[in-house]
Amino acid sequence: MFETTSVAFQGNRQSAKEFLRVLPDGVFYTYLLMTPDRLPFYAGKGKGLRLLNHETEALRATAIYKSNPFKCNTIRKIVNAGNEIIYCVDRIFGDDETDCLRREEELISLYKRRCDGGVLTNLAPGLGSQSSRDPLSAERHSATLAGVVQGNPERTTLNLFLQSLGTVSSVPIKPLREYRSRLVGAYPSPKPLKTATLRNGLTIVASILASGLKVRAGVIVPRKFSIAPELENWPLELPPPESVEGIIENGAASDILKLGLVTLVSADTPENEAFSMDAIQARRLEDLVGRSYLIEWDLL
Repeated sequence: MFETTSVAFQGNRQSAKEFLRVLPDGVFYTYLLMTPDRLPFYAGKGKGLRLLNHETEALRATAIYKSNPFKCNTIRKIVNAGNEIIYCVDRIFGDDETDCLRREEELISLYKRRCDGGVLTNLAPGLGSQSSRDPLSAERHSATLAGVVQGNPERTTLNLFLQSLGTVSSVPIKPLREYRSRLVGAYPSPKPLKTATLRNGLTIVASILASGLKVRAGVIVPRKFSIAPELENWPLELPPPESVEGIIENGAASDILKLGLVTLVSADTPENEAFSMDAIQARRLEDLVGRSYLIEWDLL
């Protein structure tokens, strides 16, 4: 249950715009985006009209991978159903960003990301840059963030994206730039695989979601796709990349072929390969990851 009695503001887009315009210049605030039934689905911090930018971003005619696809899909589903986003300004701070960052982290910890069993579509666990923390505190905090790879913004971007899809023992997507030298053409695995796992399903879902596709008969799933980090909650001190090209690694590609979840679409180079799905394969993927899961992310 979301507590509404202590927030600074709650309302629709127009009233939120009027509220934000009378705030003093330069002040920071924490906020929540909520569904029409007031369930939070995104927590953030910002200043000015930042609160309103997410809806604009989700509805513009650009590729889905240019932003957090989970957040954008949620916004599009609400708007396409003829409903409105509920905007909530949680707390207002001064011009010092530190306390605002800590409150944002508290909100994400409170409502939890969907990959952690909560309701939020945030990719990163909050706090933004850790430069305001002492080195020991920052090191300990970083060690607790699954998916965050210190010194490697590209792997961090892809790991957080995959983590938001679901929990897997190892990440089946690698940064193309550092994996290209090991990349080979996909072929059915020689391993005696019989039962598909969630990891196999999420390998396919990752590319479908990042490429703005749907799970349906005839879909062509690229082996290579691009994803942009969520800048607002970027967890490393190193700057985030503008976008990262990810590739389904050799083993993961071989496994989904061996299990018959997809059919290989050959290409001149491994990175340009793709996988097709017929009606039976699309239904198998639906059964593997769950119909409600695919509906939630607008993939059906």
